[in-house]
Amino acid sequence: MKQTVSVTYYDGVISKPHQASLSALDHEHILVEYEQEGVLKRQQYHADQMTLFGTIGQRDARIELHSQTLPEWLPIDHKSFHHKVWRLERTPSLIIFSVVFVLALGFALIKWGVPTASKVIAYQLPENTLTRLGGQAEDYVMDYTKPSTLPKARQDQIRAAHMKLVADNQPAILKFRAGDQLGANALALPNNTIILTDELVNLAHSDQEIIGVLAHEQAHLLKRHSLQQALSSLGFSVLYIAITGDSSDLMTTVPIAIVGAGYSRKFEQESDLYALQLMHKNHIETSHFANFLQRMSEDAKEDEEQSSWMSVLSSHPATAERIKMVREFEAKHPKQIAE
Repeated sequence: MKQTVSVTYYDGVISKPHQASLSALDHEHILVEYEQEGVLKRQQYHADQMTLFGTIGQRDARIELHSQTLPEWLPIDHKSFHHKVWRLERTPSLIIFSVVFVLALGFALIKWGVPTASKVIAYQLPENTLTRLGGQAEDYVMDYTKPSTLPKARQDQIRAAHMKLVADNQPAILKFRAGDQLGANALALPNNTIILTDELVNLAHSDQEIIGVLAHEQAHLLKRHSLQQALSSLGFSVLYIAITGDSSDLMTTVPIAIVGAGYSRKFEQESDLYALQLMHKNHIETSHFANFLQRMSEDAKEDEEQSSWMSVLSSHPATAERIKMVREFEAKHPKQIAE
């Protein structure tokens, strides 16, 4: 007696499903029968074509059983295994688990995978690439600023202080610009350049405050923060670069991101700590750094949208939090004032 089961059949030509009957012709062949526009159609398949249960034919043809019970007479190798897979794919709990797993994996890649890949790439890029990336980013900064009006003597004074107290055998190129749209700002670029705006210099009440800012930016350079942050802004593209080593698109995307992307809270805290440690090492009261942060906050009016050192880098920790970090550092490290 011919055994048949009702199935939903897709012929692999059109997406429309057909209600069909499935039967075995022999130990190696099956027959699918269905009506199309009033005409009875028959389609025969060999068992070898059923490489995975639920899929038949060489294209997208497939059958879907209406019952979770797999007929024993179907000529499919490893029938039990395929049946278990078929049932699992239709288990609600597994579907929910799969969705949660994919979301968790995506979250993990964004939170840890992308930053880790960005750090690896940032430290592996050769110096000539850093110079090119930083040079292009610097060109963007020049377009948004104007030539500095600070007296040359004042610029030289700040450069000398930087060389003496901040450089630590790794001197950066220090440049000055009238901030214009950037306002009071300081930027560290991958080509080993720190740009200070006139507005920032004029806002400082002492050279000690400027030293704190320079030390903060020096940390960004040493730890390649701007490059890491720019790479992270590329999202999953940075994972592709890390895996394949193909960095051909960096020159067109990273320079803009370097200028436009703010630093993460982690990077800012690392740089603040570096600045505090350097100031303490050179017997400079770290309260100067806190005072300048407070003045920057008042000047920028943090709730307003404007381009300043505190607002352009919008992911900076809140000023109060940063000042608290300074006070905690002071409590742990007795003052060492130079005579």
